[in-house]
Amino acid sequence: MHPHPETCARLLLAIALVFVSGCDDAEPATGGDTDRADATQRPDTPSPWIYPEADTESGPTLPAATLSEAVSTVVDLAIELDVDPIIALHELIYPPPTIGEGDLSGCPAFLTYDYGDATAYYWQGECTAANGTSFSGLGYIAIYDDFTDEFGTFTGKTVTMSGRITAPDGTFLEGSGNASAIASGNAEFSADTRILDGSWLAGGPRAPSSPDDAWLDGSRRPNLGVLRWTFLATGGKNLTVSGGLSFASDSPLPTGVTAVALEAFTARAELAGATCEREPGGVASIRDEAGTWYDVLFDGPTDEAPETPPDLCDGCGQTWHRALAVDPTCVDARELLRGLQ
Repeated sequence: MHPHPETCARLLLAIALVFVSGCDDAEPATGGDTDRADATQRPDTPSPWIYPEADTESGPTLPAATLSEAVSTVVDLAIELDVDPIIALHELIYPPPTIGEGDLSGCPAFLTYDYGDATAYYWQGECTAANGTSFSGLGYIAIYDDFTDEFGTFTGKTVTMSGRITAPDGTFLEGSGNASAIASGNAEFSADTRILDGSWLAGGPRAPSSPDDAWLDGSRRPNLGVLRWTFLATGGKNLTVSGGLSFASDSPLPTGVTAVALEAFTARAELAGATCEREPGGVASIRDEAGTWYDVLFDGPTDEAPETPPDLCDGCGQTWHRALAVDPTCVDARELLRGLQ
């Protein structure tokens, strides 16, 4: 008995932020000597700031072993992704208001929402409260407590923030993005979804300070979504990572690599339905110091294509650099799955 890929895909709780900004259409500004006869003339040649493309292009400089190490490093870090300290610190310096209350004239202004097994609250302010806590920006926190829909049952929390909260003792949380930790499941699966995107920084005497809280010290720049699920009938595990990771400092990436981006990168056990356990699925892209990208297309399982042709079950993905094929990049998905134990 193997899981159906469409059922697996539904377990990924999609939490999206859409920031829409707009402005009124306006007529182009005019000015200057409009009486001149040539005022409405337009040049027939490109403006001086448009230059022809360079005649020479840099060739590949990163060996396949470096690409492989970069992908494995980022996937291992994704497995360890921990957003709980962010959520806990937000609750520590701004205790959640009582659901059912709201005050649009307070500091901060806040509203609460009660959906039964799902609650939420929203805050906004540029102010300092009576207890000395200062607020700048806004935040939205959603809490799921055995929230059930047609896809399963969900428990966890999501913090969406664009601003900063500072406690009287100097402890602060500054964020611009989304941090989410959701456990879910149904009769067939148990799953865990972690999402961390944007920039997050904490400091002060009560801020997390252990090495495990590196996601809050500003050294990592994540845009990651990590889904881990287990097929209950067999215990087979699956890991899917999407998004990217770069580093402002203390980069663990191999020399010459500046960032890694993953698109539905999947490691799946045979007990979870994979026909080739060693072959990852999805795409990995690796950026070098020159700013060029290496794209690796793996042949392993994804939710859209769960089966791997036998002749492609080698753990290696076709690799491209500036539209030219280079040596294949090999990543053993079995090693990545061991990190889930």
